[in-house]
Amino acid sequence: MSNRVTVRYSRKPYDLDEVKSAAKDRSGYAFDTAITDTVTLTTSEYDTFTRNFMRDYAWLAGKGGVVNRIHQAVAVNAPDRPTLYVNPEGSSYGRYVGLEVPPEMVIKFPDVHVRLTGENGNAFNILGLCQRAAKRAHVPAEDIKAFMDEASNGDYNHLLVTCRKWFDCY
Repeated sequence: MSNRVTVRYSRKPYDLDEVKSAAKDRSGYAFDTAITDTVTLTTSEYDTFTRNFMRDYAWLAGKGGVVNRIHQAVAVNAPDRPTLYVNPEGSSYGRYVGLEVPPEMVIKFPDVHVRLTGENGNAFNILGLCQRAAKRAHVPAEDIKAFMDEASNGDYNHLLVTCRKWFDCY
């Protein structure tokens, strides 16, 4: 396991279903995360933990936080279970709990926000919205060109997938 991962967190989730839901629909927050500790639980302990993140766990107390915009998290694993990343922000409960984001799902420029809902869905308009948002966010010209080339190299669905891969589209 690498020391750095991108994690999509749920804020104050009650159980594992909430964490999985946020990962699936991309509604949670995705952050660069440094793994500061690893806790290995038995399958039974892991299952108990994932049924209620709001309980106090001594092994989380005083850990987590954010340093230089990088979340500090405890990796929690058990046999045959997905690794969870917990940033308790100094507390002893699962304040932020998440799953690793696969590399192909990491947004290249998450700080570039592009509103697509309620806008003209014409492909050229979508390209223009993304291009203008990227310029406003000071994305380097060569990256904007790479986006335009990739987004224009396929059908309409490819365009939408590419927009979501490069920018925070809503």
